[in-house]
Amino acid sequence: MKTFTRKLGIGLAGLLPLVLLSANTAQAQDEAAEPAIYACKRCVEYTGWRGTFDFGIGYVSDESLRFADYRGLDESGTHAAIDGDLHFKNLKGWYFDLFSVDTVHDNRRSEMRGGKIDRFEWRVGWAETPKYRGFGTQTPFLDVGSDNLGLPGDWVYSPVTSGMTALQHSLADAALKTQRKTLDAGATIKLGEHFAYKIDYQRQKKQGTRMTSAGLFNAANVPAPVDFVTDILETSLSFTSKRVQLQVGFMSSEFENEYSSLTWRNPFSSRSVNNYLQTALEPGNEFTQVNFSGAVVITQRIRFSGQAAFGELKQDDPFLPTYSTNPGFDDLILPRTSLGGKLDTSTYNLSGKLSANLGKGFSFTARGKVDERENKTPIDVFTPVLIDLLQYRDRTNRPFSYKREQYSADLRYRAGSAFRLSAGAAQKDMERTLQAVEQSEETTVWGEVKANPTLRSQLRFKFESAEREIDDYLQLDDGGPVDHPLMRKFNQADRDRDRVVADFDLTLTDRLGVNLSYFNARADYAESVIGLQESEEQSFTIDLNLAVGEKGSLYAFLTRDNIDSILRNASSVNAEPWDA
Repeated sequence: MKTFTRKLGIGLAGLLPLVLLSANTAQAQDEAAEPAIYACKRCVEYTGWRGTFDFGIGYVSDESLRFADYRGLDESGTHAAIDGDLHFKNLKGWYFDLFSVDTVHDNRRSEMRGGKIDRFEWRVGWAETPKYRGFGTQTPFLDVGSDNLGLPGDWVYSPVTSGMTALQHSLADAALKTQRKTLDAGATIKLGEHFAYKIDYQRQKKQGTRMTSAGLFNAANVPAPVDFVTDILETSLSFTSKRVQLQVGFMSSEFENEYSSLTWRNPFSSRSVNNYLQTALEPGNEFTQVNFSGAVVITQRIRFSGQAAFGELKQDDPFLPTYSTNPGFDDLILPRTSLGGKLDTSTYNLSGKLSANLGKGFSFTARGKVDERENKTPIDVFTPVLIDLLQYRDRTNRPFSYKREQYSADLRYRAGSAFRLSAGAAQKDMERTLQAVEQSEETTVWGEVKANPTLRSQLRFKFESAEREIDDYLQLDDGGPVDHPLMRKFNQADRDRDRVVADFDLTLTDRLGVNLSYFNARADYAESVIGLQESEEQSFTIDLNLAVGEKGSLYAFLTRDNIDSILRNASSVNAEPWDA
């Protein structure tokens, strides 16, 4: 099936100015001498109103929800296509802008802003975005879109779908679709020569239905309701001068779900204790953050910049009251009524950058970043009930934390315009809790050469070598499945890796350019007895770019990727390892 859209439109530029201003006024303005304000680089070269109104006719050949995704064009046939913009500015610095796209579709967007240059600005926006999550979906469940799904009165229960004789005539179309509506509002106010205050608010409302998977011994997909509301508030106060830029900000985000759970009638024949099944839906949560950023020009050759953020995340919506809808497990008591999830205020991000021009073609840059998350969610013992029929062994939740430190420095040398040499080193340290590896260190060194053999060519070659070392690898037993004791997860295992990148750019003519590139990365996991042993990735690419006329271009590329890896596994502790 081929699906396409055509848009035939007439652009009526200047239609709105003709409505808002008389012809004589417009003519007098065009003939008047340009005022002195036009010498200002930030000012516009017109005053008064102007705008554009675009009206078109679109056509969709076939109905296709996949084509309609994010477009909103879910029906075949013709449709109106209306866009427009409106602008106003005057010599006193007042301005107003309005933009509207796809005004009559399910996917529409409008934005307005206005104010006075270098004084204040206000802004408002509205957007709607559809997402189709099912293509021709049908279901026998009733009350789709609610949190309680039933079945028709003549439903015939069976352990397999072939025995459900009422299934075919009970199927009804189910629009698995969500519509996101977003409202934005904000303002910026200049407070004197150096200070500015900014505030932005956004509310997102998402409604519709989506698919979720559930079941007993038999799997089933059921339509779940979607009714989410997210409120985001951001505000900041900034200071700007010739040598210093500082900003302090605050952000808060709150997510709410109208539905806490989904209950449905079990369509498969089973014991009466499993006639109804239930699952929890996305819980609400809150996030707040205070952030700082700044840059200081110490001398003409030395500059320092940095940022820091301190946040807190909470999730404390109530759990479902019991482990299972099966009353046979009512004696199992939850250790607490909610997750009580909390990432404490000690969660922060701190980064800094120091740049220095050392003269005679040399420059030096140093960077540092610390990222820490302290998870203070309580740890308790839970008793899972599998498929609402079987009690599993006790398990503990694992609220892991980490602290990640990254430091790097590089030195660059430029000899004229034809040769550049760079080299650097980086260190990454990781501390984890409640993970197989508590500490790891990774050291990276690299070097790069750039050269321009001719005015029409450039060659780049880069080599990088990294070594990661870990402390003892100890798997945690939280009651869940346990890996082979010699298994090593590739992202937490000792590793040596080398990377090579080579690029060659050549401009054959003023209109034709070619690029050749090669990439190779080899990794060795020598300390992993079971798991990934080694890997090699190679990539070859050729790019061609041809300019056609003044406004056209043709582009073509060919890429070949080769990825080879060796893995070792064993079905049990005493089994002979095998490679793949």
